[in-house]
Amino acid sequence: MLRPQAWLRKKWLRRALRDYPLYDPPHKVEERLLSREQAAENFDYFMSVRHERVAYFREWLRRYFCVSIWPDEKGVRALNRWGNKFAGLLVLVGPDGYPTGSYYTYDPPWTGENTGYNVIFDMGITTGEFIIGNCPNLHWDFDPISPVLPRRAEKLKQSAGMGFQRPRLTGFDDPVSEGVPLHNAYGFARQMLSNMVTVEGYRRYSGRPRGMRRMTRDQLLSGFTATIRIYPSGDLGGEIDELRRHMEPQEYLKFVDRISVEEEDDDDE
Repeated sequence: MLRPQAWLRKKWLRRALRDYPLYDPPHKVEERLLSREQAAENFDYFMSVRHERVAYFREWLRRYFCVSIWPDEKGVRALNRWGNKFAGLLVLVGPDGYPTGSYYTYDPPWTGENTGYNVIFDMGITTGEFIIGNCPNLHWDFDPISPVLPRRAEKLKQSAGMGFQRPRLTGFDDPVSEGVPLHNAYGFARQMLSNMVTVEGYRRYSGRPRGMRRMTRDQLLSGFTATIRIYPSGDLGGEIDELRRHMEPQEYLKFVDRISVEEEDDDDE
């Protein structure tokens, strides 16, 4: 059952979404399933529309919600606060009670009841562009992983909902580091759906310790600040960084490629 506040917000959101522009890449298939050439065509479309979509999204927030956002931590915090109220309502729940896979598969299309996925995607683009504004060496790429971590890339290609060959940020000193704002925006929206939309979800959220509530509530902001914090080195922390300082570059990449796949295999068992 929706919280009363969420019911009212959903009605206003439906009005605001009426003319929201469709994100319309040439190949509406989960990018991991595309050939490299097709993924590059989707990426070219992304690069050609990203500034226009950020501008539209920011004006849309200002027009319908009186929210102004800027490319700094304060601006992302304002976006995060807006998302606490509305992001969960952008995710369509299927007949099984779980979110549909449309955000990654484009099926059903991002129209009608699925229009909210355009907004989530633009939230990710905007956060990514704000990161680039603060980290000038970073840039978008659709597959920076394969050249440096081929085994991990092959694993991601087989994994649904991980965003392989979908735009992400690269350009850290450590080539294995990356930013995934498109993926993070969807994860944030799903967290808001689980914790802020229904009476039951909000009751569970309210019963958690304050620190856990803050982590859930500030997930979008945390992704932004974490990326800024590790720039430009891309340090992952702990033993991995120690190894990078003492290993030859190619030896280091082979090591990370191997252990990242082994750890995922262990998690699957």
